[in-house]
Amino acid sequence: MRITRRRMDFLQKIKQLYEATDLPVHYVRVAELLGVSKWSAYEMLKTLEKEGFLASQYEVNQGEKFPGRAMVLFAPTRLADLALSGKNLEEKAPLKEWRQVKERLLSLCEELQKTNPKELIEQLMAELPGLERPLIFSAYMIALLIAQLQTLSEKSIGLVKNVVMGAAKAETGLAMFAGAAMGSMLKTATQFPLLSQIVSHLDRFQDNLAELNQSEQALLMDFLEEALEKATSFSL
Repeated sequence: MRITRRRMDFLQKIKQLYEATDLPVHYVRVAELLGVSKWSAYEMLKTLEKEGFLASQYEVNQGEKFPGRAMVLFAPTRLADLALSGKNLEEKAPLKEWRQVKERLLSLCEELQKTNPKELIEQLMAELPGLERPLIFSAYMIALLIAQLQTLSEKSIGLVKNVVMGAAKAETGLAMFAGAAMGSMLKTATQFPLLSQIVSHLDRFQDNLAELNQSEQALLMDFLEEALEKATSFSL
């Protein structure tokens, strides 16, 4: 993954602003500080978002001029932290494929509140054996575990979310998530007729974590956090 000097400048500025306030940053503010047009800043930040360095969110603008208008804000991801620390960002999975998979799975997680989780579980279980890339397989496994937790109770996902969100390292957070999810399911094993199959897939998930490089682990941890937010956005 190629990181130009200009992209690094934008990442550094976003990180500085985010750490100063602990709040996502509006692209106009970045444009002002870097001395570029707001449109140039917006396009660059959207590019960095597509590459996994930034995450965006929309908030309602309470200003007098455009009351109720949504603003797009940006925050650095773990991948941005790795880039700024000078770590190697070699990718094994094409970014285009990763973006497509991520968008699909996040959409499915968001729909968990409206659809039957068991249908999603069966769908993901059928697709897992054909997934060869460790990063892609692991993302599917995360979505599957979240769907399984949803069949227990809304509280189950909330508890697991609290366990993993504060993890300092991506690999630690991912391993904690898998362990916490499996622990919750084992307590009510009779509710999971596919539990033995899930356990076998979970073994592969754990093996994959050791194979992923730091940038892939960062992408996966960012996905996990977004997926948990999507799955709990209507319930917490």
